[in-house]
Order: sequence, then structure tokens, then C-alpha cells
Amino acid sequence: MVRRAFKLYFPPLIILLAVTLPHLGQGDFRRDTGRYAAVGLYMFDGGNLLTPYLNPETPYFNKPPLPLFIHGFFLKTFGTHLVVARVPSILAALGVLLLSMMSVRQIGSRAEAVVSGMVLALSYEFFRRTREISLDFWQLFFVMFAVYFVLRAMKENRRHELVLAGVFIGLGLLCKPLVALGTIPVFAAWLIISRRYALLPCLFWGTLPAAVLVAAPWHFYMYHKFGHAFLSQYFGHEVLDRARGLILTNPFVYYFKLIAQTYWPWMIGLAYAFYHRGRRLVPHRENSRDLFLFGGVWVALILLGISCFPDKKPNYALPLYPMMSWMVAWGLCRMPWMKLRAWYRQGFPGLKTSFVSLGIILAVAPIQFQKPADPDWKSILSWFKDRRVMPDHIGYFKLEADDICYYYLQTGDWLRDIHKMDAETRADVPNFFAIAPASKNSGDPAPTPVFKAGNLAILPGDVGFDRDSPAP
Repeated sequence: MVRRAFKLYFPPLIILLAVTLPHLGQGDFRRDTGRYAAVGLYMFDGGNLLTPYLNPETPYFNKPPLPLFIHGFFLKTFGTHLVVARVPSILAALGVLLLSMMSVRQIGSRAEAVVSGMVLALSYEFFRRTREISLDFWQLFFVMFAVYFVLRAMKENRRHELVLAGVFIGLGLLCKPLVALGTIPVFAAWLIISRRYALLPCLFWGTLPAAVLVAAPWHFYMYHKFGHAFLSQYFGHEVLDRARGLILTNPFVYYFKLIAQTYWPWMIGLAYAFYHRGRRLVPHRENSRDLFLFGGVWVALILLGISCFPDKKPNYALPLYPMMSWMVAWGLCRMPWMKLRAWYRQGFPGLKTSFVSLGIILAVAPIQFQKPADPDWKSILSWFKDRRVMPDHIGYFKLEADDICYYYLQTGDWLRDIHKMDAETRADVPNFFAIAPASKNSGDPAPTPVFKAGNLAILPGDVGFDRDSPAP
């Protein structure tokens, strides 16, 4: 029995690996991936395991530490390489995939579980997120644990399973601020439609307190250490300002358009599921096993919530895809296609071999999935290396935080802010240089660069102030 279940559940995992592993080292440490990698690595490389730092002098109050800790551990253990940074995201995706299938099995058939896994593994907006350090993926990983335990609680009528769900919601709160708490109303709706009214009090007096108890210690620690500065950035900027649309705003239909554009070919299966569900009225007593209904309630409530939130990005839609795969699988498993059913009963013969072969072909084929490493930074680093410039002779002038993190990942050293060095200190350092943006819009007198590469330039170390005056 266990062997047969393994054979059925294994193909979706193989499919996901086949579309994520080929050319995993392509690209570069860009944007969020570079910043999160640097913050995580520094937690193990001289920083603090409980307090993320954006650089040795700047605490990083924007995000909780758990995913940063995980990726930092991998980078410190296996080396600062792009593949190492991405492997934990693939592991999180595999976990989400497996937990989604296990959750489906609590209320649906084995066929629905396996087909939903295949749909999820081949959902573009799902598998492409494995090529970045995604806090949303780790949050979803812990949320899917909560989903699994809530469905077990409904199936077995066990209250302690809801407390376990709360523990994993708490771990989700250590991935992104407050977002995981949005699952509580969805779980309440699930209990109501399945007539598990007796479990509702435990959801609010067991699940919610357990989540708070898991997440609260780190938040209290940060408040005790940094006080109002932490609260202002973590809750004020990252939560309230985003909720007020002060950071980024997109229209209400943003995620509807995203799904319509990217959820192919599964939009066909989703359309058929709606069509078939509309023709087939399910008796109320069967609600507790209606996979389409459970997935639909989740998608409707989560989609409404993130659509009402002004700050919208594609990665925020990640929690939709497991449950959309439930709905698609529900429809596909009811299509009048006898060959599909026969293929399933035989354990999908040939599927694993086909996707293993596909993965090998993609890996050896000269396909460029992502842009190569940043040529500007490559030239800048080569210039310093060719001239054997010592790390403590290099600073930065008005660089973005992501660029500073990139330099740290490439060299293992942090750039020094020349504005925080006085003139006398810099005068004592021969051949001191500053990396700066190449554009001349800083408002300071712009000296002639000693070297320029695209959007970056190397300037003399006395840029930005008069040598006879201290730096600001």
C-alpha cells in the first residue's frame, strides 16, 4: 500500500525537479535574491542569528528572520553560489507540492491528489519562483502544513490538530509580517461548510494563540533591542504604508489579469471544473469531501484579500496556486476520458521516464533561461583585482543597498560608506577608491571617474566633500 502510494505521489515531484533544476546556475544575485542572500549569509558570518543586518551597521527591520536564516545556513555551509542560494527554494517548493497532495488526500481521492500535484508542478508562476530567494515560498510551505492539519482535524474531529496548525501559522509569521494570519478566516469558512461547528472555538482559542506564542518571542526580542525604530519600520512601513498604498499601488484586477495571462494550459481545466460543478449539484452532506468547494473558498477569499491590498506583486499570489490545482484536478478527474483513467490506474507508466529525459535534455541544451551575470559589476571587480586594491581601500558613494549586498556576496567584504569616514582617515589611506553610480545626479561635484563600466563608476576616494572639512 505504501509502495503504491509512493509510486503515485512521486511523479509530480519528478516533474517539478525536471522544470527547476536545468541551468539552475544561470542568472545572478539580482534584486531581492541578492539582498536576502547577503542578509542571511551575514547572520552566520559575523552578524547575529536572531537579528538580520543589511550591513554591519544597519539592522534589517523589513522582514522576519526564518527564511533568511535557512538560506544563510546553506550559503555559509556550501559556499556563496547562486545554485546554493536557490536550492532551499526548490526544497520549499517540493514541500509545498507534497503537502498539497497530502491535504487533497484528506478530502479527495488519490487520483485527485496526484493530478493536482502534476498541475501544481507545471504551473508557471509556481515553479519559476524557485529561481529566487522567495520569502513567500517559505511562508506558503508552513501555511500548507497548517492546511494539512486543519483538514485532518476536520476529518478526524481532533482539536489538537488545530493547535498544530497554529504552530505552523506561527512559523509562517516568522517569514513575512502578519500575512499568515489571513488563513484563519479561510479555515473558519472550511469548518462551517463542512459542519464542524464544534471545532470553531478551538480555531480561535487554540490555533490563533499557538501562532502568536510561536511568533511573539522574536518580535519582543527585536522590540526590546531596538524599540520604536523596529516597530516603525516593521509594522509602520512594511505593513501600514503598504496597506495605504504609499509604496506601490496596482489596480484591483491585477491578479485576475495575471492568472488569465499565465495560468495556461490549466485555465482550460479550471473552466471545465466550473462548468461541470455548475451542472452537478452536490448534496450538502457531501460538502466535507468537495475538493472543488474547498479550493474555491480558499481562492475566492485569498484572491479578494490580496486584490483589496494596494501593494500587489506576482509573488504575493503564490498561495493561490495549490488550491487552484485542487479545482483543476477535480475537473480533470471528472472528464469523460477513459484512457486518462486507465493511465492513472496503471500508475502513470512512462511519465517519470519522460520527465527525467526532459530534464536531462533541458540541462544539456544550450538554452539561456536567465540573463547572464551583471557585466558592469564584473568589470568593476576585475579592475580592482587587476590592480590588487586592498578591500579596506574601497568604499561606496551613494550606492543602492542591493549593490552593496552584491559586492559582499562577490568578495566576502563589506564596502565602507565614505560619508562615515572623515577626511583625515581617508587621506591616510593611499589609493582609496569609491564605487558610485555613473550618473551625475547626486548634487555633489562630480570628479572624473578613474574607471567606468555601464551604470557604475570608480571615483577617487575624496569624492563628495572638501578634504579640509570633515565628512557629514
